[in-house]
Amino acid sequence: MFRPPTKLLSVFLLAGGIASAQTPVATETISAQSADAGDPVVELALSGHFTIENVIGRIARFDTVYGSLDVEMLSEFAPNHVTNFMGYVTRGDYAETIIHRMAQFGGEDIAIVQGGGFEIGGTGTLTPLPPVGQVALEYAYPNFRGTLAAARTSNPNSAAAGWYFNTIDNSFTLGPANDGFGYSVFGRVMGDGMTVVDAIAAVERFVVSGLSDFPLRNYTPDSDIREENFVFVNQVREVSMYPENNESVAALTFSATSSAPAVVSATLNGSTLRLDPGNVGSATITVRATDISGSVAVQEFAFAVGGIEVTRQPSNVNVAAGGPVSLSIAATADASLGYQWYRQRSGETEPTALAGATGATLALASAQAADMGFYWVEVSAGELLLNSDIAIVTLSGGSSRLANLSTRGRIAAGGFLTPGFVVKGTGSKDLVIRAVGPRLLNFGVQSALADPQMVIIPAGGSAAVVTNDDWSDAVNADQLLTASAALGAFALEAGSKDAAVLTALPLPTAANSQGYTVRIQATDTTASGIALAEVYDPDPIGSSIELTNVSALGFSGLGENVLSPGFVIDGTGAKTMLIRVVGPSLTEFGVVDVMTDPRLSLIPAGQTITISSNDNWGGTTALKAAFATTGAFAFDEDSSLDAAVLVRLPPGAYTVKPEGLADSTGTILVEVYEVIE
Repeated sequence: MFRPPTKLLSVFLLAGGIASAQTPVATETISAQSADAGDPVVELALSGHFTIENVIGRIARFDTVYGSLDVEMLSEFAPNHVTNFMGYVTRGDYAETIIHRMAQFGGEDIAIVQGGGFEIGGTGTLTPLPPVGQVALEYAYPNFRGTLAAARTSNPNSAAAGWYFNTIDNSFTLGPANDGFGYSVFGRVMGDGMTVVDAIAAVERFVVSGLSDFPLRNYTPDSDIREENFVFVNQVREVSMYPENNESVAALTFSATSSAPAVVSATLNGSTLRLDPGNVGSATITVRATDISGSVAVQEFAFAVGGIEVTRQPSNVNVAAGGPVSLSIAATADASLGYQWYRQRSGETEPTALAGATGATLALASAQAADMGFYWVEVSAGELLLNSDIAIVTLSGGSSRLANLSTRGRIAAGGFLTPGFVVKGTGSKDLVIRAVGPRLLNFGVQSALADPQMVIIPAGGSAAVVTNDDWSDAVNADQLLTASAALGAFALEAGSKDAAVLTALPLPTAANSQGYTVRIQATDTTASGIALAEVYDPDPIGSSIELTNVSALGFSGLGENVLSPGFVIDGTGAKTMLIRVVGPSLTEFGVVDVMTDPRLSLIPAGQTITISSNDNWGGTTALKAAFATTGAFAFDEDSSLDAAVLVRLPPGAYTVKPEGLADSTGTILVEVYEVIE
């Protein structure tokens, strides 16, 4: 609890018009746009089309217990005061300070709300905020309601850390006509920010160590003052007018929608509008610029997509060996159409243009194992080119297994990366399991986790069955090294801080399957970085015990911070896989800060093509059946924004790439299941 000190700093001597409101406005009109189907993304800088009216100065954001407000700095009137104030802001000096005075100047209304003078010290007492020099008087702008001014003593040149908001027109009371000097105004509240200041001004005042104007929240007179009674300024920070990216804090935030996303999708990267042409047609794009008070400026414009219109895409095909395959596309354009079909198999770095495959239909009379792969057609019309969707060709029969599972993700300080896997069969299963950190530096991952450690825990349990910090400390390190090399895993350097084990895990359940979680964290819990979890099956195809699925729960960010699982199908037969990226549905399990609208893309290793993707799973019957078959938990809502695909894949290595709408981030669960047929 807080007990007021017996002595406080001397009360600032503060001796009102209204400062002009500033709200979002559209500036230059966004003109109608056009592109052809398949063209690159069109980018528009929204900074040229929106602003906050009459704001030209730096912007400071006050985050308080009653909300946030933005204040424009008035350098043209009080440059030295702006420099002084923003110095305190840059250093973070105003974080966790308090509003310590709300004064009336002879009337019934609160005239000023004052802060910047005190913080709560380690002993629970008011501690004066240390001043950094003093600023000479710069009176040039009246103390209208909605202005921010410098507090001072009776010495006109004594302004330091203190400041106050004018909640009424104090232009006379705090002007030179009253005391011969006036008080220096150096900022004005933007938009509807005064609603926050007025809410503070409505707090009841008490006498605290002789101060009769001290605001306290939910306080009972004559009781001990607790920390929650103070009116806190959580922080004051400088913000830009426009966000640089989707993680930036700025005075304006943007949203964009398309009336026809299939024609053109609209996404944002900060203040850059990205328009991705899709099908032939037209759409209306609506852009909204919003300030911190919720005031909005709106522009709408037309976007037309011309060129080649595809009315039917090629579809995935699974046939018995020797069976016929037919892939086709239907398209129209103003010019005559040309076609060229391509194929890219798993493991191939470049596609092959199929000789003679120059019609709207590609026919394979007798499909063989070598025909399994990914097919698409390039459609041309004059100078226009358009690639179709990918069609996957697989064969029935053959044998295969999940031979390798991996997950790459960022581990925050004190956090975990928690991949999981399931093995099916009876007895015990030999596996190579690795948590790679420093070795990733050799692959250009500059923020690799310096010293990972891992524990392996059976699903539903809490006790670890296997632990490892440094791989070379394992009792069977030589066998681990040999097994890893035989599996094609990249070598770990002798003495490195990477973790790895070669171990036999039991399958004790009556259902002849067992799930395990690999919990990876930094040995130094204050450290953070990227780690790679890997699970390898050293047994040959046909083993009675096999890996059947992999999952990973963790934070997924942008760039190298994406949570990205991968898997390898080894053998001659194709496998049907259920792949999910779960975000919103995680809230049912108490997970917070989830990615609110994830999507997934499936990419063959070493390639750039996306062979399957999904944004919202849609509640399809096929997916629900796959959930039930694999034991994946059901989504409560068919309309949930989680992503899922059901896809049959030829043998090869694959990466699941999750991403959030408009580059959003958050916690996700990525799952890959083998669907037993």
